[in-house]
Amino acid sequence: MPTPWMAALGLSLLWGWIHRLPAQETVRESRRLSPGALVRIYSPRGSLILTAGPGDSLTVRGRVDSTLGRFYLGGGADAIKLGVEPGGGVLEGSADLIITVPSGVRLWIKSQQADLDLTVSGGTVEATNASGRIRVAGRTERVSAETLDGNIELAVASPLGRARTASGTIVVRGLIRDLDASTVSGPLLVGMLGPVSRARLETASSEIAFKGDLEPDGTLEAETHSGDVELRLPVRLAASYHLVSYSGALENSLVPADRLRPGPAKGEWSFSTGDGRATVRVRTFKGRVALKVRGDRDIE
Repeated sequence: MPTPWMAALGLSLLWGWIHRLPAQETVRESRRLSPGALVRIYSPRGSLILTAGPGDSLTVRGRVDSTLGRFYLGGGADAIKLGVEPGGGVLEGSADLIITVPSGVRLWIKSQQADLDLTVSGGTVEATNASGRIRVAGRTERVSAETLDGNIELAVASPLGRARTASGTIVVRGLIRDLDASTVSGPLLVGMLGPVSRARLETASSEIAFKGDLEPDGTLEAETHSGDVELRLPVRLAASYHLVSYSGALENSLVPADRLRPGPAKGEWSFSTGDGRATVRVRTFKGRVALKVRGDRDIE
C-alpha cells in the first residue's frame, strides 16, 4: 500500500502537471456575410475543419491554447478575417477550429502546421500550408493549394485547379478541367471522373500516375526527371502521342506495337489514334513510361 508521503508526492506531481497544461480560450462566434464575401483565415497549428452550406452566416467554434496565441475576428459583411494571432517566439500549443460559411464565399486560408479539411460549395479556394496537409472536397469555381512538405488532396469539381508541394503527395480526384500540379519529390496521383481540357503534371524525382480522359482538343503533359509515368487512357481516345524515356523503358498495352514510330533519338516514340486532335506528351529522363487501357471502373 502506498504510504501517506507517497500519496502526497503523487498528488503534488499531478497538481504540478495540471498547472503546466496550457490554458485554453473557448471560441464561439457568429457573423452575417454578404453573398460572395471574402473570408481570410489564419491558423498556425492544430486543425481546421470548414464546411460551406446554405445560410448567410459564418460561425466559428473551437478552442485555442494560450501558448499559441489569441483568437481574433474582424471585418464586415463583405470581407472578414479571423484566426489565431501568435504570441510570438516558438509556436507551442494548438488551435482546433470548426467553421461554417455560406456557399459561394471566397476563401483565403493560411497555416504553418495545421491540418486543413475543407468542404466547399461554389466560390473560390486559396490555401497555403507548410507542413500540415490540405484536403479540399466539393464544388468550387477555382482551387489553389500549396504546401512545403504536407500532402494535398483535391476531391472537387472545378473548372480550374492548381496544386504545388515540395516533398508531399498530391492526390487529385473528381473533375478539374484545367489542372496544373507539380511536386519535387512527392508522387503525383490523378484520377478524373470525366474528360479534361488540360492537365500539366510535373515532378522531379517521383512517380506520375494519370487515370482519365481528354476532351476532343484536350492536352495532357507529364514530365519527370527520374520517376515513372503511368497513363491509363481509354482506347477510343483520338490523340497525337509523343513519348520520351531516355532510359528506353516503354510499357505499352494501349495500342498495337506496330503503331509505334521510333523517333530520331533512342527512347523516343510517336503515334496517333483517330483524328489525333487531342495531344499527349510525356517526358522522363530515367524513369519508365507505361501506357495502359483505362476501363470504365478504373478511376475508382
